[in-house]
Amino acid sequence: MAIACASLVGFAGLIVAPVSAATQKSTKVCKSANGIRVKDAGICKGLAFYTGRTITYVNIGSIGGPFDDLAIAMQPYLEQYLGATVNIASYPTGNTIPGQDYLAHALPDGLTVGLLNPLNDVSDILTSTPGINFNPGRLAYLVSAGVAGSPLVTPVGSGYTSFGQLISASTAGKLKMLTQTTGTTNTILRTWMGVMGIRPTWISGYNKLADEVTGLLRGDGPIADIDLSFSCGMLQAGKVIALATNVVPPVNTNCRKYLAVVPTFKQLEKTYPPTTKKLKTEWNTLNSLLAVTGNPTVTQTSVAGYKVNTLRAAMKWAYTQPAFKTTMLGFGQNPTYGNPVQSKQNYLTALRLGKSVICYVQETC
Repeated sequence: MAIACASLVGFAGLIVAPVSAATQKSTKVCKSANGIRVKDAGICKGLAFYTGRTITYVNIGSIGGPFDDLAIAMQPYLEQYLGATVNIASYPTGNTIPGQDYLAHALPDGLTVGLLNPLNDVSDILTSTPGINFNPGRLAYLVSAGVAGSPLVTPVGSGYTSFGQLISASTAGKLKMLTQTTGTTNTILRTWMGVMGIRPTWISGYNKLADEVTGLLRGDGPIADIDLSFSCGMLQAGKVIALATNVVPPVNTNCRKYLAVVPTFKQLEKTYPPTTKKLKTEWNTLNSLLAVTGNPTVTQTSVAGYKVNTLRAAMKWAYTQPAFKTTMLGFGQNPTYGNPVQSKQNYLTALRLGKSVICYVQETC
């Protein structure tokens, strides 16, 4: 009996409760491959799994485009934290659908991650357009980036120098705009113009953003909404000017100065306030759709929870690193961390609200 009691007595004579197996498990301490102290048994298990493994990061879009930029920025930080090799696999055709399908249907072993294009997918679902062959709401969300700048630009010498001139051209029935066949930018642009009562003649048919940029510069039309990852170089070279933007990107974002002096969605809503309940609802929906453009990184639904949490920890750590932020800003991307729960909720909200404005995408309003 004395021996049994002794096990409960500390060196200072204090009674010490025995540590349960569950407590020992929850307080296990380990280190990531780059020496970050971790106090989570599941993540420690995940770190042991990922050490020496090869991860495929799926770029669902064009090489050099915004999806590729995010993959390139994240790649070295996953390698540092996990002790794994990360390879980027690009699927530049099919408007992100082949890449997303590959990602969603990959072996659920935690070794394939990649970005979704949720706003494009929402548009396809709501318009019954053949698209992805999975339910994005059921995937395991890991992280999302902040909303990136996407300015409305026009070539120098086009005759347009302000957003007001765009409205005047629309009123006169003379406005032309370029857009892709489908996609995130197409959905946002058509909805944006629609809720403001702007009715351009659409010059469409471009299968990817790079084709639309080529069309703008060769004179297919005078105005296009071009993601900052593509439009920044043209702004710097003096080939185009910005007329408006969805948002002003964070300080130190490459080319931010060009977007800081033109109206944003929020400023336009104040300048041209909605006059009916329907228009107010549509503006709210437009802003909800905008939130989804901070594209999320995911893995498959059935990946083991400890692997999912380890990937989340690695990506969250990356977003705290100054060099990661610098790389993102240099690409024109927003390095604001988006937690996985909110990322998934943004998608579900866009799907729910998008029904009220999808007619602008279909040109049936």
